[in-house]
Amino acid sequence: MTVALGIILGWLVLTTLVGVMAGINRRFSLEEFMVGDRSFGFILFYTIAAAEIYSAFAFLGLAGWSFQKGLSITYALAYTAIAYGLLFFIGPRIQRLGRRAGYVTQPDFFEDRFGSRPLAVITAIIGVIFIVPYLQLQLLGGGIIVQIASGGAMNREMAIIVAAIALIVFVTASGLRGIGWTNLLQAFVMLFGMMSVGFLVPHRLYGGIDAAISALERLRPTHLVLPDSGGLGLGWYASAVVLSALGCFAWPHLFAATYSAKNERVVRQNAVILPLYQLAIAPVIIVGLTCAAKAAEDSAFAAAISHPDHAMLVALVEYFPPWLAGAIGAGGLAAAISTASALILVAANLIARNVLQRGIAPGLDDRKTAWTARLLIAPVAIVAAALALTAPDMLVTLLLVGYSGIAQFVPAIYLGMFWRRASLAGISAGLAVGVFFAVVVQAAGWQLPWSLHAGFVGLVLNFVVAVVVSNVTRAPDQDRLERFEKLLAEE
Repeated sequence: MTVALGIILGWLVLTTLVGVMAGINRRFSLEEFMVGDRSFGFILFYTIAAAEIYSAFAFLGLAGWSFQKGLSITYALAYTAIAYGLLFFIGPRIQRLGRRAGYVTQPDFFEDRFGSRPLAVITAIIGVIFIVPYLQLQLLGGGIIVQIASGGAMNREMAIIVAAIALIVFVTASGLRGIGWTNLLQAFVMLFGMMSVGFLVPHRLYGGIDAAISALERLRPTHLVLPDSGGLGLGWYASAVVLSALGCFAWPHLFAATYSAKNERVVRQNAVILPLYQLAIAPVIIVGLTCAAKAAEDSAFAAAISHPDHAMLVALVEYFPPWLAGAIGAGGLAAAISTASALILVAANLIARNVLQRGIAPGLDDRKTAWTARLLIAPVAIVAAALALTAPDMLVTLLLVGYSGIAQFVPAIYLGMFWRRASLAGISAGLAVGVFFAVVVQAAGWQLPWSLHAGFVGLVLNFVVAVVVSNVTRAPDQDRLERFEKLLAEE
């Protein structure tokens, strides 16, 4: 075993133990397993919310995209800043509704607001379908990190299997609380890894960031403008920003994380300070740009990078001692596992709560539902691991596929909270049109005018159809609407 691999696996064992121990002496229940008994304070909520956003995409995908294409990757800086502003306004409402109405999943909200159990079942199924590529991204990213950072001492396939086993162990044992405590631990090493590479790589290769960017401007000037080297211009950039900003907190795992906060103040405080994590994104983008410059002038370095997502790790292994590559690799694995754990849990919860208990097995009580979710953790992880092993793709592409589908929940969330006339027929029609458009366009590989993102256009159509159909169909039940508005009203 190499030094780097020893560091990475040691960290994985430590975090797994912390995750398991978090559930010791806790009363097992539906709310405890799925939403941490709604008891997460400022620090625990901060780490769970941040770690579920900054994932393997943040660690590898950012560097890979900036290495291959260039400036368009800064959409990640723009959309997250907007998303946190939206969280400040809608986050307390989500927490308030969850606490007062007893929601434990996102489809619980849809069912209660629009009075339709079938809608809850359908949104749960859609959620699971589009969570899968995001979960696949995490496991694939973790496998890449371990393989390259360890110098090939463990191959990607074995790393994916080992990471999946660790996830199954601590998520099954402790649910969301175990995820929260492992994320608290993961945050330190993840931030260390992301911040340090942005300083170390440009200084080692070019003597500083200014020199690295100057070299890139000379060698690959299209990397620093829009359209960039990937041909992505303002149309793609703007639509990807809007899609991702609106869709960020529409993810079912982030909805459930917001339910876990012990009060609304915790959510607001975190919306204010979560943008501090943005400081870790810029260094990773800089590393990708630095590697692009180096690859343009050094054919041997370019040949060592078999896939854009490998660029940052190849630079670490080539130019730095094994212990440092191992430490930063542990940070990357932490980023992947912290998000993957929440995705596995919420996928299992959606199936158990909304497909089974609220759908085909309505007699299932809450405790049995929680146990069912617990038993589903392993199958969900195995399916995701199998896809990561057999259907790899570029990490940013996987993320945007997931966002395209999940963002179609946005009209149901915003119109459901802020527009009394939003009806079941309107929301259902809009959702059907948005998901269909996004899936068909991306599956067919069609290019839209101005390179607009298919998920964004699907979202626009979704909103339009939802508003039009709501206005021409039967109004929502007034008694249900009044009860919902009382739940939503501030105290």
